[in-house]
Amino acid sequence: MTRLRLLAAFPLLLVCLTISDYARAQAAAPEHSGPYSTLLIRNVTVIDGSGAPAFGPVNILVKNDRIDQITPVDAISRQRDNQNSAAAKIDREIDGTGMYVVPGLIDCHIHVNANKDVPAEYIYKLLLGHGVTTIRVFNIGNDDPAGMMAEKRRSDANQIVAPRIYVYPFWGRGKDPRFSSPAGAREIVREWHALGVDGIKIIGKPGLWPDVFKAIADEARTNNMGVAVHIAQDGVYPMNAVRVAADGASTIEHHYGYPESSFTTHTIQELPPAYNYSSEPDRFLETGRAWLQADVERLHGEVIDSLLDSMHKNGFIMDPTFDIYEANRDLERAENLPWHNDYTLPVVMDSFRPNPAHHASYFYEWTSNKEADWAQAYRRWMEFVNDYKNRGGIVSVGSDTGFLFELWGFGTIRELELLEEAGFSPLETIHSATENGAKVVRNAQLGVLRPGYLADMVVLSENPLADMKVFYGNGVTRVSTDRKAQHEQCVKYTIKAGVVFDSQALLNDVRDMVAKAKSGR
Repeated sequence: MTRLRLLAAFPLLLVCLTISDYARAQAAAPEHSGPYSTLLIRNVTVIDGSGAPAFGPVNILVKNDRIDQITPVDAISRQRDNQNSAAAKIDREIDGTGMYVVPGLIDCHIHVNANKDVPAEYIYKLLLGHGVTTIRVFNIGNDDPAGMMAEKRRSDANQIVAPRIYVYPFWGRGKDPRFSSPAGAREIVREWHALGVDGIKIIGKPGLWPDVFKAIADEARTNNMGVAVHIAQDGVYPMNAVRVAADGASTIEHHYGYPESSFTTHTIQELPPAYNYSSEPDRFLETGRAWLQADVERLHGEVIDSLLDSMHKNGFIMDPTFDIYEANRDLERAENLPWHNDYTLPVVMDSFRPNPAHHASYFYEWTSNKEADWAQAYRRWMEFVNDYKNRGGIVSVGSDTGFLFELWGFGTIRELELLEEAGFSPLETIHSATENGAKVVRNAQLGVLRPGYLADMVVLSENPLADMKVFYGNGVTRVSTDRKAQHEQCVKYTIKAGVVFDSQALLNDVRDMVAKAKSGR
């Protein structure tokens, strides 16, 4: 692919538009322009990602993908700023009057399940269109570390329309016997480090054999690599969350291993006699029911205490991915989400429906009883994560989209809503999706809007602290007391590595891809 070229600036739309109006207005507008040497966003309100309250209006000056200045433009400061700006050559200017800017969102759990029918471009545009500028990926089409690194380099060079990519290949995929031995594990980690890989993704055995895991974690720490762990049921005993975090996991994905860490009347989850781990309907049902066997007092006591200790010693971070299991507590809602019609490719929708050949497509008979058990599990899980956060624990945002009716980009924003449901304040939620995400990918210059930091940003026409739904690509509808509805798509610009993406133009292209796929063109 050729490098993104400098394109003419497109007008800033400050009025509320319907989807069709906006699509027509954007028909001739570029999806992206830049990268720019200098970019100025004027008169915008900032939510900087650090947990601080919003402030503004300010002008944000960006030079070569770095925030150079954030200058107040109140009555006292305005004249001085105008004089400074007049002296600088500005390649691109955005009028942010009445708008809000936040750091680019960081999604720490992404699968780029690309194939001939689901192009990576479709996935990347969905993510960028929702303000996601950085992703930690566990596969890109396949699990080949060298291929994943090649895609990362293309993104870094702005040769493709994609977020920043951090590469964590799956452990144990393939026939290499070294995956199952401590000495072999160390060799593989060193080889992946030589390729430039950022970390390792472990799901169950062989990575969760205790001796193999310790070797992976030790070698990864030596090479400043991360270790993301999905504690599958085949390895949760003895490798529960407390032990995995203590032994060197940088993140634990999902909810696995936490309830098992609290068991007091038994050591291994009590399972039905006919349970078969290889049966996905069995596995996904019973892993939720582990929360119903948890000792709640111990969860909020010894378990959190130990995880906080691992956070301080090893840098452990919790990555819940609440959104990906929502279908388990309300299948009908998940299958009929309003954006599926316009944004979900038919082949992706088909992969969600019951099919033994597809991972996580297990809803052959999903009853109200099963949904009720999962709803109870969610209550315990959310209370646990919120308590962990309140006691100083670091919690990030990950979506695991591409499964269980959760779509890329949309799932990231749903995760923000679910953090709020768990008890996070809006500022805490944004903080999890920005500065905390930067800690996961180990880039201290991401996730906060601050001079000297990387200038990844999202510009919105409404305040996300008032409603996280304004991040949704299909927009929000407000109804006044006279019953008139006004629809707006609020994510206007996503800025990454000096490139300004028109978020709605990206999403309009996604809608075109879906429409063409449905028509057979």
